[in-house]
Amino acid sequence: MSKIPSFLKKDGERILFNQEGELIYYVPESYFTKDIAEINGEYVTLLGILDYAIFDTNGKTKGLKRFNCPTMFMCKPNSIEKLKNVKLTKYIEAKDYRILKFKKGDEVISSIHVPEMVSNAETFFRLLLTGDLPTTIPYDKLHEYFPNNVRMNGGDYGLNMQMYGIIVSEMARDPNNVKRPFRYSNMNNMNEYICINIRLIPKYITAYTSITSEVWDEGILNASMNKNTRYVPLENLLTT
Repeated sequence: MSKIPSFLKKDGERILFNQEGELIYYVPESYFTKDIAEINGEYVTLLGILDYAIFDTNGKTKGLKRFNCPTMFMCKPNSIEKLKNVKLTKYIEAKDYRILKFKKGDEVISSIHVPEMVSNAETFFRLLLTGDLPTTIPYDKLHEYFPNNVRMNGGDYGLNMQMYGIIVSEMARDPNNVKRPFRYSNMNNMNEYICINIRLIPKYITAYTSITSEVWDEGILNASMNKNTRYVPLENLLTT
């Protein structure tokens, strides 16, 4: 295991918060409604793709940090609170959160021996495909979560980073024009993007792509409304 930060302490298999003040996990409420997080008595099981902050005894913080553990793990917070319609940064749309609070000595990770399970990879892809990945992850780092997630669960997709980049480049959109991929914007800030459900991507490409997508009924509607006149060679198969 790599060296842990100074504000944490390893105690057997547990990782404990090890300073005065408070550590807070910001868990989107959608994680709980989509079974990406679950409360079991005093413990919470969740996917480690989230934001956290450390507050000193005066309630001051140096800002948000990213918890980068793209698999399911368990923790034991001191308390849990619900927050409504909160903007963590100016680049993130307002969301509902459950905040998990940890005092000194609390288990931020209850066991470092996280089980290798294919269902953990499935949970990550559910979050990815529905467009619910936190946009506090910089755009140019999103592709790293694919191989890291499957590797932590004993697998390997056997793909290069460019292949993951293709998926990311279509899912990440310009927040000012969702029809346009983020890569076509000025990209001055790598967090100023939005992710969309992967099944919605075809409707922003061409009418043909829309009607040949997974969601047929919605595809027909999208095709009729799509004003993109770009020609797709495969259209000849349906029109000749």
